[in-house]
Amino acid sequence: MKRKNWQILLVVCTAMLLGGCTLSNSLRPQPVDSVWRSDAAATRAVFFATDREPEGSSFGLHWGAALRCGRTDVSIPTIALPGQNPPVKMESCEDAASLAGFAQRIRDNARAMHCNSVLLVIHGYNDTFATSLLHAGQIALDTQWRCATLMFGWSSEGKFDRYAADIERSGYAVPDLIGLLRAMKKAGLTVNVIAHSMGARMALGAAGALCEEQTDVVNQMILAAADVSAERNNDDFGHLLKRAGRCVGRTTVYASDNDLALITSESVHGGVPRAGRVPLGNLQYGAGYGAVDVVDASLAPGAEAGHNYFIHSYEMLRDMMWVLAGTPAPQRAAADGPATLNCSDWEGSSCAGGGGRYVLAVAPDRQPDWRTRMLRRLWPLIFHVQVQ
Repeated sequence: MKRKNWQILLVVCTAMLLGGCTLSNSLRPQPVDSVWRSDAAATRAVFFATDREPEGSSFGLHWGAALRCGRTDVSIPTIALPGQNPPVKMESCEDAASLAGFAQRIRDNARAMHCNSVLLVIHGYNDTFATSLLHAGQIALDTQWRCATLMFGWSSEGKFDRYAADIERSGYAVPDLIGLLRAMKKAGLTVNVIAHSMGARMALGAAGALCEEQTDVVNQMILAAADVSAERNNDDFGHLLKRAGRCVGRTTVYASDNDLALITSESVHGGVPRAGRVPLGNLQYGAGYGAVDVVDASLAPGAEAGHNYFIHSYEMLRDMMWVLAGTPAPQRAAADGPATLNCSDWEGSSCAGGGGRYVLAVAPDRQPDWRTRMLRRLWPLIFHVQVQ
């Protein structure tokens, strides 16, 4: 059978496996629920900073060319229906004085909870304001975060076919993210970051830019499914990691070789590997990159695309909880520890010596099923990825 016919057949098979679902978040958002499946609704206060354009009493899908901030309460479980963004009370954070005042309100909220930290959640590609806000609340709930929560909402269009546009707009938001991090540090807050996909490059870029000013920009930085180039001889991820590592307490990198979104991204980028899809390749980031833990999350359950596993898997949320508590990978894999990771010796690096290869601990009956595994095997054949 000719190659073109094979590709047509693969596309049809993939469409059947996807079940005809709409992949654009703005058109068909998924319900947001706790991974712990409690029947009781939970409410979380979430601060937000966004460069989206205001739309009524909330924010739409377009870039607004100005930073706006605020705070609202989100309830979990819920669903963000298309075109029904939650009403919020917003204010301008465009100048240094207003941004400083916003950071001080976050600090005051933290101190009212008898702590002095903020969890900054940076979303990725194909997300709306509403979904990002809800997921920030869900992450805080599921990691049992007991302090202030802040969502940085850059202007993703929330559409599957607008990847290139999202890349451009994520770049527009980096100066605002730098200003936000600077303001929170000046307010005396300890900043912890969870950044997903395209948000990972923003987090690394912003933290690295502030390293010239201070040495403790971020305490714990979690990078899940990082959509950042990790080419063998032109390693953007390594450069960003090394630059930011000087002012980050510890960086935890979660990567999965089953990530369909990153397979597609590799194809779009001419076959250049993405850091969030090469868990074994990421093991090179040792001395000289700061304190870095690499976790292979390929077995994490979640949606068929395997990209949002960090919000769909209680194994992931539990491990991130321990990361935010400051527990390094060797302790999370130890027999007398939380056992959220499994460790195996790897190319001269031993678990007994505090090294090795770390894999997310997932029970066999929780690992991706045959349907999901088949889809993930077909996808690279449709979106051809060049071997480096």
